[in-house]
Amino acid sequence: MISNMHLHSRFSDGASWPEDIALEAARLGLDLVAVTDHDTMAGVSRFARACASRGLTAIPACEIDVYEPQIEYKSELLAYFPNSDAEDCAPQTKSLLRESLQKRRARLEFLLHSAQELYPDTDLSFEDLFRDKTGLAFDEELADAISWSKVDLFLYLKAQRCIYPEMNYKGFKKRFFANGLLKKYKLEKPDIASVVQAIHADNGFVVIPHIGHHWDDDTTLLYRESEKLRLLLGWFRRAGIDGVELYWYNSDFKSAKINGLVREIAKPQGFFFTYGSDCHGAGSGKHTIMKFKGHFDGFPDRKGRS
Repeated sequence: MISNMHLHSRFSDGASWPEDIALEAARLGLDLVAVTDHDTMAGVSRFARACASRGLTAIPACEIDVYEPQIEYKSELLAYFPNSDAEDCAPQTKSLLRESLQKRRARLEFLLHSAQELYPDTDLSFEDLFRDKTGLAFDEELADAISWSKVDLFLYLKAQRCIYPEMNYKGFKKRFFANGLLKKYKLEKPDIASVVQAIHADNGFVVIPHIGHHWDDDTTLLYRESEKLRLLLGWFRRAGIDGVELYWYNSDFKSAKINGLVREIAKPQGFFFTYGSDCHGAGSGKHTIMKFKGHFDGFPDRKGRS
């Protein structure tokens, strides 16, 4: 089936609601899709219903932020639950996510307070930020289900005209965090063993996303350090990771080169492969749902899991 299994909605840092993503996926001719919001599965059931009404297959999924000190891995892992009911799935994974969601909201409120000190003449509030992000009246239950990020603060400050409209997120991070205009806040994240244990307990599969990012998507460097890639993938496999994502690296040429090497090295190690573009929706700077897709071979037999 033609798939794109790495998409984000407004429940994390995407620009579209799940129903809008399902509509766009159907118009583009995709067969199998997954909303993989950061540290939340709050949009999964809405997405599944919207996809079903359009003849699409939706896989319950999420993307979990992790930190692994053993290998200095500061990135994410994708979780897929293909044999689960979208309305009621992955209880152990969701328990882990609830902790992450609470920490994310605490960080946002801390940073917002820092912004209030920086802009004392501007009426900034969490409730107003919520309305700015969702377009809805403030709802505490929904606020707790959303995975709040620094992107939300960036967009809110831009909407409040606290920062220049032409400033992008990269520039915002450099000016406000690297230069110390906003106070620092360290977000605690689970390690890989904890995440793998929860996902496998829920009969899910764990996939490494966009592994080329660890080489800054530099094709030449990645090929030169292909042995490091092999060793890193071996570590992940021993840690219980099931699959590797073939990813959209901003051009057809670069994607083919990086994904070709990743497939060549990962396949003998027993990984399966998913396809994902990490789409964040129109106006986000990462509207890539139409850029990358692939013929997904399906999830492996669980007997083959190491």
